[in-house]
Amino acid sequence: MQSLNIQSACPYCGVGCGIKICNGKIEGDVNHPANKGALCVKGTALTDSLSMPSRLLYPKVSQQEVSWDTATSAISDKIQQVLAESGPEAIGMYVSGQLLTEDYYVANKLMKGFIGSANIDTNSRLCMSSAVTAHIRAFGEDVVPVTYDDLDVTDLIVIVGANTAWTHPVVFRRIQQARDKNPSVKLVVIDPRKTVTAEQADLFLPIANDGDITLFNGLIRYMADNGTIDSRFVEDHTNGSEELLDAVSGNEFQLDEVACQLGVDVQSLTTFYRWFSVSPTAITVFCQGVNQAIDGTDKANAIINCHLLSGKIGKQGSGPFSITGQPNAMGGREVGGLATQLAAHRGFEPDALNFVRDAWDAPNLVQTAGLKAVDLFDAVARGDIRFLWIIATNPAVSLPNSAKVREALAQCECLVVSDISADTDTACYADILLPAAGWGEKSGMVTNSERCMTRQRAFMPAPGSAKPDWKILADVGRKLGYDEAFSFNSEADIFREYAALTAVNTNTPFKLDLSVLAVMSDDEYIHWQPTRWPLTHGASQPLYHDGAFATSNGKANLVVPAQLHSQQLDSEQKKEQGLPLWSLNTGRLRDQWHTMTRTGHITALAQSEPEPTVYMHPVSIQQAGFTVGQLVVMDTASPFLLASTFSDLHHPFDLADSHGRLPSIIVRLQSNDGLRRDQVFMSIHWAGVFGGSNTVNYIVAAAVDCLSGQPAFKSNQVTIRPAPDMWHGLYLGEQTPVSLPTDCCSYQKGWRSGIWRFAQKVPVTTCSTPRSDDQVLAMWLQKFFVNEKQLEVDSVGVSLPTVSKRLVIEQTWGYAVIELNVQGEPLVVTGIFAFSEQPIALDVAVLSELMGQPFSLVSVLMALNDGSQPSRLICSCFRVTDQQIIHAVEKEGVGSLCQLQKQLKCGTNCGSCLPEVEQQLDLLIASVTSRSQ
Repeated sequence: MQSLNIQSACPYCGVGCGIKICNGKIEGDVNHPANKGALCVKGTALTDSLSMPSRLLYPKVSQQEVSWDTATSAISDKIQQVLAESGPEAIGMYVSGQLLTEDYYVANKLMKGFIGSANIDTNSRLCMSSAVTAHIRAFGEDVVPVTYDDLDVTDLIVIVGANTAWTHPVVFRRIQQARDKNPSVKLVVIDPRKTVTAEQADLFLPIANDGDITLFNGLIRYMADNGTIDSRFVEDHTNGSEELLDAVSGNEFQLDEVACQLGVDVQSLTTFYRWFSVSPTAITVFCQGVNQAIDGTDKANAIINCHLLSGKIGKQGSGPFSITGQPNAMGGREVGGLATQLAAHRGFEPDALNFVRDAWDAPNLVQTAGLKAVDLFDAVARGDIRFLWIIATNPAVSLPNSAKVREALAQCECLVVSDISADTDTACYADILLPAAGWGEKSGMVTNSERCMTRQRAFMPAPGSAKPDWKILADVGRKLGYDEAFSFNSEADIFREYAALTAVNTNTPFKLDLSVLAVMSDDEYIHWQPTRWPLTHGASQPLYHDGAFATSNGKANLVVPAQLHSQQLDSEQKKEQGLPLWSLNTGRLRDQWHTMTRTGHITALAQSEPEPTVYMHPVSIQQAGFTVGQLVVMDTASPFLLASTFSDLHHPFDLADSHGRLPSIIVRLQSNDGLRRDQVFMSIHWAGVFGGSNTVNYIVAAAVDCLSGQPAFKSNQVTIRPAPDMWHGLYLGEQTPVSLPTDCCSYQKGWRSGIWRFAQKVPVTTCSTPRSDDQVLAMWLQKFFVNEKQLEVDSVGVSLPTVSKRLVIEQTWGYAVIELNVQGEPLVVTGIFAFSEQPIALDVAVLSELMGQPFSLVSVLMALNDGSQPSRLICSCFRVTDQQIIHAVEKEGVGSLCQLQKQLKCGTNCGSCLPEVEQQLDLLIASVTSRSQ
């Protein structure tokens, strides 16, 4: 890293934190309005993220390295061939919220203006497109009307369907600080899971999955019955109030009935309704738990309805606040990166089409919306999309029904992938691979969840011949013959053109108008400081303070949401087999990012969940006859059986394979008492070398919201059964084993070595006599490491074969093999391999301490026979485990949070671990106190 002192932006979530690179060190920017110097654990580990393994350095065509000119010519020739033979509808592009605004702009211009295809969509479709559609239905424009500053002055914060403490830690820390300054501020959390966020709430409502519409319709009914609707605001600034109030007038929205439907007690529900109704200001923060549903758009509109009816919008401290998951999801929405938009927040209405056609001088401007993400890959599977270009995303893992997505990618006539690594799950299917510049290597603009535009700046050179995405796209545009349209010399050139395009909104009710920046100089662009739009006069006022919206009559639309109910196919069949159905919820972990391609190799971030894991309530585990820590098979009980009122619900792929089998995965079972008894949870991240084929979207149906096209990741049904008899293996070492099982295998980056966990079904022998343990041991060594001769284990349990570099130790639980470096003295431990018929409960942290150290048989035996519980990471920022906290309290007399933080620092950075730290500390102190009495 160069020795610099520059400002940039964190490349992870939509909080949009500012960072500074000071003499090679990355730290939070105290002057950035989004984070004021704070960073979460992922932001703190940004320096480690720069040492990306397996970087893609040079273009490849058919696996052969080629020049850039050869690669772009191959892309141009194929596009022209497909256009001539099948037309623009056979061309597709799938991009990402990881792109910078300038990248997004050039991609959108190339596809919609010059290739003539609107089949360009983004992975943002998977996380916030329901909010986009809801904003447009209500406000006439996709606008988030709330800022982070509003969190500092509100009276009530409602968090719906979001574990903000983990997914947006810096924003949640700001919420905590606002409550510390003003203890009267109330926090309500609405979620099926009692998450870390919920544990800190004044009121927690554990509603059933997909109960949001009922909840907020009930709130409207409560406000109507108690006279807390803002009648003047409703009359002056909204449409549709009579229809909406009539829709909630039935008995099903009375307080008792709503509480019964949602599975919450009446008193708690009444408290929430009363707080929202009487609070002068309120903010409702919502995220994937609302958006990722078959009725996600209606859920978001139900939330917006409550703010419009109560007048809690357009003033400080009030409004619906959709927070985004990716660093530039907002920028992509602004330039038109979604298939359902044209550009600059405009759709395909005549005035926008005419303006954009003239501005671009576009010969082939599209006239209608293109295919949304799931539909796009459905078209690839059918062969309707012949050419597909994927940029900065990993749909082979992130899309639902990912096994079918992989089949589509494998049969695509021409697949181009632009990425920083050739080892992603998607890149392995590419016909043409393009090396893209990564974070820290390219510059541009990003827009965060509160509409703040921040410059991301390069501070290190791109390796090999990697290029920024906008340059790659522009090169192809010129190859296609559109020299003038794609003659950009810099990011500033692109941004000025984009800013000029937003003049389509000048003198209209649309808020996105950056046209004053169309004449900004290169120097002004270079020195840009974080700024929220709108930029016009009165921008300091809350959005919609004047009650003027971008609808036909200037009033916001109150939308009557549909009440949807879905059943599942296969339910009766599974019940006949004696297998209960579980509601599968999926989501993010605190320490990982998307499909792990950028964070999986960072040791500090790999500790909190070491392998693919499904979580279940401890009582449910006991009742189902499972054991914590065992491997289980989880398979789908979908696809969705549609309600008659929602017959156009979409699921493009049949989940079953060619033999009629539904997909399944093998994962570790752990307990979580924050879950409902009928629910299980699994994170979305496991992929590639880290999780193998046991990634959750293999068993998630591709059912989507028919309005937004956003998949329903939160409400699938699955069955869970014990895994078949298996041999379980654990390997710590520097080199990847020669061959690993395909049934179940995961990888974790450890502090001193790699850690592989694997399991394989018990081998079936054709011999009449069963194999002995030592035969199985030899088989494993031959299969996974090198061709060893038969190893004999003596009666003492320890043997050192004279020709081998491995010490075989027989344990009560199985076998351990210690790899030794015998080239010099003393012997040094270079690897540890353990296998057993039972799940292996060795403490990896203890074993890791042996790696690279002089061999000591006593130390090895102690580590293998350590009866203590494996330590569990609690604070990722400072690597603090539960065992360290126990030691601090029980051995060193720590008796308060202040003392603990002074000693271990846990919870002093992002604060996301504080609830768990405080909970464990309270229990330990109480235990110590009771023993001393």
